[in-house]
Order: sequence, then C-alpha cells, then structure tokens
Amino acid sequence: MKHKTNLGIRAFLYTARKWKKSLLLFCLLLSITTLVLSGLAIADAQEEQTEELRGVTGASFTVERNLSTGGWASGNGGSYSTQEFITDEMLQEISFVDGVAGYDAALVAMPGYYNEAGEALVNGNVINSYYTYGSINTEYNQLFSSGRFELVEGSHITENVKNGLIISKENAERNGLKIGDKIRGINDPNNNDPEVDMEIVGFFDVVADKEDEADMYDAATLWDYADYAFCSFNAMKEMAVNYEDGNKLTEAHFFVEDAAQLDNVIAEVQNISSINWDHFIISANDEVYQNISSALSDTNTLVTTLIVVITVVSMVLITLILSMSIHSRKRETGILLAVGIAKSAVILQYVLETLLIAVVAFPLAYLSSKQVAGTLGTLFGKASESVIVLPEHILLVTIAGCILLIMAVLLSGIPAMRLKPRQILSQME
Repeated sequence: MKHKTNLGIRAFLYTARKWKKSLLLFCLLLSITTLVLSGLAIADAQEEQTEELRGVTGASFTVERNLSTGGWASGNGGSYSTQEFITDEMLQEISFVDGVAGYDAALVAMPGYYNEAGEALVNGNVINSYYTYGSINTEYNQLFSSGRFELVEGSHITENVKNGLIISKENAERNGLKIGDKIRGINDPNNNDPEVDMEIVGFFDVVADKEDEADMYDAATLWDYADYAFCSFNAMKEMAVNYEDGNKLTEAHFFVEDAAQLDNVIAEVQNISSINWDHFIISANDEVYQNISSALSDTNTLVTTLIVVITVVSMVLITLILSMSIHSRKRETGILLAVGIAKSAVILQYVLETLLIAVVAFPLAYLSSKQVAGTLGTLFGKASESVIVLPEHILLVTIAGCILLIMAVLLSGIPAMRLKPRQILSQME
C-alpha cells in the first residue's frame, strides 16, 4: 500500500519538478486534442449536410412514353405515334409509392394573355406570347425544383387550383399586375381557340442564367426565362381543346423524399403491375445530387484523413518525447527497481505522470476547440455556427486519447524495462 501511495506522490512531484517537459507535453496534447475535436465536429457537420442534401436536391425520376414500342399512323398533320399516353390513374398509382414526395406533369403551349381591359400582356419577347407549362403541381416543376426559378410572391399551383396563373415578377411589373388580377388566356386566336379565364396566384424571379450550361438544357430557345409562365393543368387543357393530343400527357416527373433511395423507389414503381412498362420509359434524374454528394464525400474523406494523419504523427512525436524522457531517467529507474519496486509499478508511475498532464489538457482542449472548430470549418465550406463540438466528441477523444497515451508510455519504456537494475545502473557509471 505504501508503494502505491508513494507511486502517486512520485508521479505528481516529478510532473511538477520537470515543469518544462510537462509544459511541452501539455501544449502538444492541447493542440492535438483541439485539432481532433475540431475535425470530429467538422465531420459531423458534413454528415448533417449530407443528410439534408438527400432531401432537398430535387432527385427525381421521369416517366415518359416509349415511342419505339408504339405504332405509327398518318393524319392531316403528318405521321404520329399511337403509343398510349400517361393517364391520371398512372399518376395516382405512382404517387402512392412510399418515398415519392410529389410529382408534376405538364402540357406545354405558347398562348397569349390579356388583362380585363382586353390588352395583351407584353413581355420582352417579340413574339408576344408566353412559353407556358400547364402544370399539376408547379412546386415540383423542374424549373422550380432545380432552383432556376424561385416563387417570390403568392403561392404555387396545385391540383386543387383550376384556373391559376404564375408569371415572372418582371412581367408583372411591366404590365402593372398584382396577385388576384383576372387574366384571359388563348392558345391561338386565329384557330378559333377558346378564351379561358384565369387568376394570377404567384410571381417568380429568375435565379439562374439560361445561357449558363450548368443550368441545364431547356427546350424553349426563343423565350427568355422571364417570359415563361405556369398555368393550371385544367386551364391548359381547356385552351388546347381543339388539338387532338394537345391535352394528353407525354411525360411526368416524380420527386423522392430521400435522394439516396431513388433507385429503390424506381424499382418499387416498376413493380406496379397495372402499368405496361413496355409502353413507358422510366429514368432517374439525380445528377445534381450525385455531383454534390461526390464533392461532400471527397471533403469527408479529406477530413477523416487529416484526423488520422494528425493522430498518427502526434502519437509518434509523443512516443519519441516519452522515450527520450524515460531514457534520461535510467538511473532513477534502476534505483527504484533496486529497492524492490516492481517494473509494473515503475511503468504505472510513468503512465500516471502522462495522464496527470492529459487530465488538464483534455478539458481545456474541449473549451478551445469550441472557438477553433467554427473557424476551421469555414475552410471546408461550412458555416461556422454549424460546426459544433459536442460532449460526446470529448468523451470519445478522452477515452481514445488515454488508451493511446498508455500505449505510447508502454512502447517508450520497453528498452529500459528489458534490463535488470544492475545493468541499468552499470550503464550510468
């Protein structure tokens, strides 16, 4: 018992007496632990960002007619495919599959719009018409879901909105329009097409530059993005009543809740037996998610690699410092062994000396890392407030750190502990 008591006292006294060495080891442990804790916080922020990404990147799949498996016929307008169209029943069945967040299907036309005074709504297009999507759910239209357009006023068009119209904020101001104004739309006045009454329910701003290839290809080339419009699916069908296939769906876009589950959702959809999948093509649209996910994965790998490298290099450095310290204490070690103190007790003293320093360094590192982590996180593209050092981080680092320090002491003490007391003392003569 006396030896055990003396062991603890000796460890404390040596740590205090050799304060310069203790301070060096303390600063090293403080720096290492601060960096590792910051790295863990950044990795957690990265994981959280990845989880958020899975639900907000607009990963979707498209269902469209497979014209290659359909027949062809001729009419007044030339040849046309006799392949079946997408039906309301198909839309409902697919939308009920677990993991599908919502969908949009649209008819596209280029109608003109008129205010209550009968004046045509002008825009920046010399054609003086609007490239219009007759959408079921504009929130899930690819122009909005991809971030190219942003609804800045009013509300989106849904299945329950039968006569809604959304135009750009720019054209609303150009024509002196506000939410709730009544508008009449007509597909082609020269073709005796009907006039359809609508109400403005929202305005959008153009976020993307259409000339930028990164903003994805769009079919309309004669219309600027500001001259696009969105009307209710029902209103578009009424405007296209004179066109045989003008009110039939050729494709639909379905958005998933979790981008990582896109393939599983598609597989589930393809198991719907009531749909003849020879007549339709289903394709995944997750390029944005895959690109961003790959970038985040690379960053996560870099953070993990840095943590491992810092830990390994630091432990090598600590082991070298401890080895030199123990080597310089050969005479002390020999005397302790000569008076009957077991080798295990001597090693335990060295362990206690190191852990006494760690007990002070680890809590201070927890406090310092709270200040450092946010700054380091910005170097990896993270908002500083999103990089948070948690109690579980310090718990993990403390346990792992103590184990590694004990291993470092054991490795450092192997050369001295292999010798007998007389051999140690004779080397010091």
